[in-house]
Amino acid sequence: MIAAGLKILLLTAIWEAQFQAAKWLFSRMRSNPETEKERAFRRCAPSYIVSYVHAFYLTYAGWKIVFELEGGGLRRQAWLYANENADFVNFVETSTLVFFCYVLYDLFHLILEYPDLGGVEMLIHHVGFLIASLLAYTWGAYPLVLGWLCTCETSTPILSTRWFVRQMKDMETTQPLLNAAAKGLGMKSRGVVAANRMEYWISIVFLAVFIGVRVLGYAWSLVGLGKVIFSGRRLDAFIPIPVRYVLWGLTLCGFVLNLIWVKKIVAIVFSEDKRKWLRSDVEHEQ
Repeated sequence: MIAAGLKILLLTAIWEAQFQAAKWLFSRMRSNPETEKERAFRRCAPSYIVSYVHAFYLTYAGWKIVFELEGGGLRRQAWLYANENADFVNFVETSTLVFFCYVLYDLFHLILEYPDLGGVEMLIHHVGFLIASLLAYTWGAYPLVLGWLCTCETSTPILSTRWFVRQMKDMETTQPLLNAAAKGLGMKSRGVVAANRMEYWISIVFLAVFIGVRVLGYAWSLVGLGKVIFSGRRLDAFIPIPVRYVLWGLTLCGFVLNLIWVKKIVAIVFSEDKRKWLRSDVEHEQ
């Protein structure tokens, strides 16, 4: 227990150290005079930088776990310690702890910068996954479901990129970077017009990946969980009954939250305002 506590302190400190390093770098980019938009950008950008690191690692970890367990025996999918490969067990334990510590670190900053980094739904999301990851780590519960949940982070770098484009297009100091990106992409337009078009297509890609991993992949993990629960055998007998119920409930709630989010994303992406962006950009390039 003490060893696990020390690991949590160390990993949380590592996430915070990355944030502070990114914060220091962005503080060196301060313009004079600085607008309120630029101040808000510098305040929130470090969190998104750290989210890239977190997302890349958990995407790798999630798919590694899925490829290892998908198609394997239900007992291995239900309980981590039914797996005989010690290296794999250690990898899942470490990944779960990394996930827990990131959510702990990010929840702190979410509260500190509320609502700039996310609203009530994001707070609920973080609290739910904080509890779920801690229980999964403590009891070795449902590693295949854990793997699929980690793969959901595949969409996070795209979301973070969209945030950077959205913020940078309204600041004179960062528009040259977007213009360089537009030139590299072979776009004829520049400035806000080009940025709007980039944001639109990034949103389309984000929606597609979001549906792929956070709806379809997540749904498949629920199917796998159902196979374990209704197999007629007590494959998760080593997991206390209250822990099972909590994890089942949190997993289902997470799926419902993803459905709510995908509905909002679809409404935003295909709104008339966003379609006007694309039409105006085409007219600009003709």
